[in-house]
Amino acid sequence: MKKLGVIGLAGLFCVCLLQGGATILSPAVAGIAGNLNLNSAVVAQIVTLPAIFAVLINLLVGSLAGRIIKYKTFLIVSLLISIVGGSCAVFIPTWPVILFSRACVGIGVGAAFSLPPALIQKFYSGDQQHNYLGIANAFGSGGGLIMMWLVGLLVDIQWNLVFIVYVIGIFGFILVLVGLPEPEKAVTVPKEPGAVKAKVKVSAPVIFNCVLIFLAYTLWVPALALISNVVIERGLGTGLHAGTVAIMFNVSALVLSFLFGKIYKIFKKFLVVIILAVITVGMALVYYANSLFMAGAGMFCVGSVLLLIPTLLSDNGKYLAPESITVVTSIFMIVMNIGRFAAGPFMQISAAINPTIPLAGLFMAIFGMGAATVIYLIIRILQKDPIEAKTV
Repeated sequence: MKKLGVIGLAGLFCVCLLQGGATILSPAVAGIAGNLNLNSAVVAQIVTLPAIFAVLINLLVGSLAGRIIKYKTFLIVSLLISIVGGSCAVFIPTWPVILFSRACVGIGVGAAFSLPPALIQKFYSGDQQHNYLGIANAFGSGGGLIMMWLVGLLVDIQWNLVFIVYVIGIFGFILVLVGLPEPEKAVTVPKEPGAVKAKVKVSAPVIFNCVLIFLAYTLWVPALALISNVVIERGLGTGLHAGTVAIMFNVSALVLSFLFGKIYKIFKKFLVVIILAVITVGMALVYYANSLFMAGAGMFCVGSVLLLIPTLLSDNGKYLAPESITVVTSIFMIVMNIGRFAAGPFMQISAAINPTIPLAGLFMAIFGMGAATVIYLIIRILQKDPIEAKTV
């Protein structure tokens, strides 16, 4: 197996800094709307638009990266588009340019979510793979935390300066350009003339994991989306306090991601069940919060949802052939982003069905996450782990 050097590995970690690029402009929505004389509901598109292009780039990763286009080339081009396009609205702060800028950011977000995990799985295995997947996840959480703080700072100075935060991608761009080698291609046995091309085989556990990431990302979003309602409507604090409580989500993800390798080694296949249980408890704490401390503790627990990505990707790697990892990882990320989209309709439908229940979307999500925890516990008990190959 070809080795990945320190520079290449650092490059992949730095690329992950862009994972939070879609949602970091949330604190700037009101400022942008006021300066452009647009409705805040319209400007809120800048938060959701990148996810659409992230899904598209995930589709291209699965079909092109490592096959038609080299991984390194794909990653470099994606980063360049994200850096230049994402920050262009600093110099041309008009609504059409901002929308174009957000589309470019989506390309970078899609690449940041799908390619680093896939490449780490190709270069490493066993405990080393688990550790590096956790660190990559931590960089994603840390990047979102840093950029969101910078956006809150810059929007009060000059609203269009918020788009400059995307130049953070330059670190990953340089390190990938200098130090990322192309992974070895899987050895294939020559086929007989006229033989049918082998299809990517996906086992039941991998399908279960894709379904779970969809449900988890549909159900946890109401906790973050409605946190300001919990804090302000209950008289627990102001919007600033709500923002501080929300940051506990990123703090949790950052801390737990660094510990992921050790945590995964201890709990193994039951880690996903523990994560789901912790998320359920956190969502309940947020819903019933009567103090900022209780709400913050709840958001800290909900932040463990980001550990589902490296956990389920590590599990998927046990059941996949090397040549299938990139395709399945891109599909996994697509399903995750679709789940994030589905959270909006889920909250609207929940509110329509239960108009008398306050924060109905969060209330229903608690029961949904609790049910998923029980179901997955049964699945994990019945599921047998494949025999993992020993590595030197």
